[in-house]
Amino acid sequence: MSINKNKIIFVILAGGLSKRFGGGFKTFAKFNNKSIFERIESNLKTNKIDIVINTNFSDEKFINKNYLIIPDLEKDFKGPLAGIYASMNWLIKKHPNKYWIFTVPSDTPFLPNNLLENFLSNYDESKQIFIARCDQKLHPVVGMWNVSLINDLKNYLNGRNRKIMDWVIKHNYKFVDFESNNFDNFFNINTINDLNKAADIENNLIK
Repeated sequence: MSINKNKIIFVILAGGLSKRFGGGFKTFAKFNNKSIFERIESNLKTNKIDIVINTNFSDEKFINKNYLIIPDLEKDFKGPLAGIYASMNWLIKKHPNKYWIFTVPSDTPFLPNNLLENFLSNYDESKQIFIARCDQKLHPVVGMWNVSLINDLKNYLNGRNRKIMDWVIKHNYKFVDFESNNFDNFFNINTINDLNKAADIENNLIK
């Protein structure tokens, strides 16, 4: 059984404090004259499904692009799971005909071009969570989550738990494997040094 992509919404998770980067919205940091966010946006838009932003700060760059901003429901920065929970809560209330949120972090500029396609081709109706994996390395923030898990996730967060995989393994889940490349498609930028490394990757490895 396949899944209709119209039942999915993309959520770009940008709820963190970016402390290692020096604060602010690192997703708008540029390398090679283009921001991290622009690269993510360009990739996701090819799938022609809605995109929303999970963040705890308002920013005119998001507002000017007319993206809906979904803040965490609690303001103590509980990490990606808090963003996933807030996005599920919003989707259930506003779009009850959609059942999946597809999350990507806001600091991964080189996401695979076949990201959604590969997830959809690996769909299994018995699974509630799908997680990206490449070369046996997990990328749990790149995932597809069924909104039916919302109450369980709420209880998990109320227990002051934050680790994604500790929650994932309590449910029916599946890893979605991606072929390795001559660079890491899931490379994420945490520091200024990572930003410089991303420029080198793009200049020297991406054709």
